[in-house]
Amino acid sequence: MISGLVTPTAGRIFIEEYDVVRQRAKALSRIGVVLDRGRTLYPRMTPRENMEYFGVMRGLPDIARLRARAREWLELFSIEDVADKPINDLSMGTRQKVALAAALAAEPRVVLLDEPTLGLDVQSSVELRKAIRRMAHEEGCTVIITTHQMDVAQEVCDRVCILSEGRVLALDTVRRLLDVFASRAYTMTLAGALTDEIRMALACVGKVRVTEEWADGDGEGNAGYTVIDIDVPDESGLFKAMEVLSLAGIGVESVTRREPCLEAVFLRLTAKESVRLHEPLCGMG
Repeated sequence: MISGLVTPTAGRIFIEEYDVVRQRAKALSRIGVVLDRGRTLYPRMTPRENMEYFGVMRGLPDIARLRARAREWLELFSIEDVADKPINDLSMGTRQKVALAAALAAEPRVVLLDEPTLGLDVQSSVELRKAIRRMAHEEGCTVIITTHQMDVAQEVCDRVCILSEGRVLALDTVRRLLDVFASRAYTMTLAGALTDEIRMALACVGKVRVTEEWADGDGEGNAGYTVIDIDVPDESGLFKAMEVLSLAGIGVESVTRREPCLEAVFLRLTAKESVRLHEPLCGMG
């Protein structure tokens, strides 16, 4: 709806002071759209031709400035060597860079990105994330991203909206969401195997999950190592877990604090929503 492809059934959308429906041309001239897999580009045209074409279509009157901006973004994305090759001949990562460059050359105030890093190799993904941050922090653009990749959202976004089944589950800054859902989570490497009794004792302290275990020598007795993830309600929980292990004669080789991530926040929120949606209605049945 922000891009003007769908007319809203209720409410109004403004880009700066322009209504997307009533002042469509002026509003859309301030928007850049980048769809996944470079679908916003003409495949038989070159990157340079695409950038100049879309700049003119968005009403940029100064052709000399448009061409200068095009050169600037081609150089920034390190794609000036393919500036005059057809889009059809370019890799997926390069097409994504061209699509971003074409959107930015027209100097939009709002940029809409649909799954910008989908299908990219690691290097292209890293470069694209840097470009997105530059758009927001140096170019002063409002950047709106839709993505299923929580690591991308956590790295490049200031605020996130988490949706499930058409419902807004959370809308806040990344930092606040991480702080709200932060837990005292640790990964512990233990010198020894865990008996059922030890596991039950640890379960009284917090939520425990064994992630790895292997034996030394012949694998008999208590020899070997165990790696566990343990979530405790507060800092004292870690010391209680250490006490349980000490009394059981299990040595602690290492303890690492697991930092909260947006993926964990998403899973916790959507898990709660799933339970809510599938709860039976009182008085029914």
